[in-house]
Amino acid sequence: MKREHAVVIGASIAGLLSARVISDHFASVTIIERDKLPLYPEKRRGVPQSVQPHVLLTRGYRILEELFPGIGLELSTKGAPTIDWVQEFHAFTRGNWSPNPDTVSDIISFTCSRPLLEWAVRSRLREIKNIKFVEEHRVLGLIGDLDNMQVTGLKIQNNKSGNIEELCADLVVDASGRASNAPQWLDELGFATPTETVINPFLGYATRRYKQPHNFTGNWKIMLISQEAPDNKRLGYLAKIEGGEWIATLGGYGHDYPPLDDAGFLEFAQSLASPEFYEAIKNAEPTSPIYAHRATANRWRHYEKIDIPMGFVALGDAVCALCPVYGQGMTVSALSAMVLRDWLQTNKLVSVRFQQRLAKSNSLHWMIATQQDSQFPTTVGAKKVKTNFIQDFIAWYNRKVIANINLDPNLYTTFTEISNLLKSPLALYHPKIILQVLRKSI
Repeated sequence: MKREHAVVIGASIAGLLSARVISDHFASVTIIERDKLPLYPEKRRGVPQSVQPHVLLTRGYRILEELFPGIGLELSTKGAPTIDWVQEFHAFTRGNWSPNPDTVSDIISFTCSRPLLEWAVRSRLREIKNIKFVEEHRVLGLIGDLDNMQVTGLKIQNNKSGNIEELCADLVVDASGRASNAPQWLDELGFATPTETVINPFLGYATRRYKQPHNFTGNWKIMLISQEAPDNKRLGYLAKIEGGEWIATLGGYGHDYPPLDDAGFLEFAQSLASPEFYEAIKNAEPTSPIYAHRATANRWRHYEKIDIPMGFVALGDAVCALCPVYGQGMTVSALSAMVLRDWLQTNKLVSVRFQQRLAKSNSLHWMIATQQDSQFPTTVGAKKVKTNFIQDFIAWYNRKVIANINLDPNLYTTFTEISNLLKSPLALYHPKIILQVLRKSI
């Protein structure tokens, strides 16, 4: 494959990070984006979910620093608070608050809005000479050769003039998100299209921003009051972000959606398993309307199972979109960019091999999200699997671990490392932890 020109569809986090790694391997990179990209950290029309909270886990932040050295300093300059996930993540689960030990950890990232993070990354990309943004254009379809199993470019249309043009490309990367039209584009050219697995918990969000009260004395940066399957369907997430603001989100599973009026929002907050969320916001000054978001289904398009043409790959939410409640999205996109980087270092860019590598990277995160969501009886798409003794024991053990996390600072720290994708979940099966859990269960 020639490595002259690559095109990335979508200026999402997945698209931006993909463009960064591709720029080291191609002479030129073009990012196609249907929006006019803001010059400042502002929400944009094409990403309605940008007003919702987005979590940058420590693994994701470390990848950003690897790709854009010093980006953390830029986020700090713009007012984004750092967070020590062991000390400053205040979580209420199974009737207990997290222990939050005094020891400072290195499990650090930033808590900020998605528009600020995207702006910081875009600003860095604009400094790279072989990367170009083509804004206010939408992709109409791919250009390809079925006989040679090759995608050779794409057709784009100017949103304002309606003019259509063709772009030749040696590689097209679809990072256009949940609403990706790539299956349709492939079908139009006669290529195979991926099957889908959808597991929908029918989770709905409502989010608004508040000004942090002057008399606030809490020692948390992020507060989470968690849902608990199968009966407790409600959750609350409250995070400090830039500008001295809080972003407050309420969520409900199984169509138990939070109201969008002031009184209903506060009443829903008051119904959470702990009163701390409600107490924090009840007298705080709102700085935004209440925004709803309900596109939360887990969706996996199985590109790894089809004969995908050369010159085309897909990643990010265009392939594996996870229920956002687990905060994995941006970090999984960063990990996808790392899979892309490793693939680009191979001699021959065989698309199906990339999709298979990506599927392997996504599988753990998919399992975490869907196993949790499937515990709610209202979730659609989850399959009941007949289990054996070993699987039943593992499920019992996992429940015991979760029940003890907030009672043991060392176990909590290990779990925090796993949650931030720094350690494998297998760390919870270390003999020392197994004995500790079993001892407390006897």
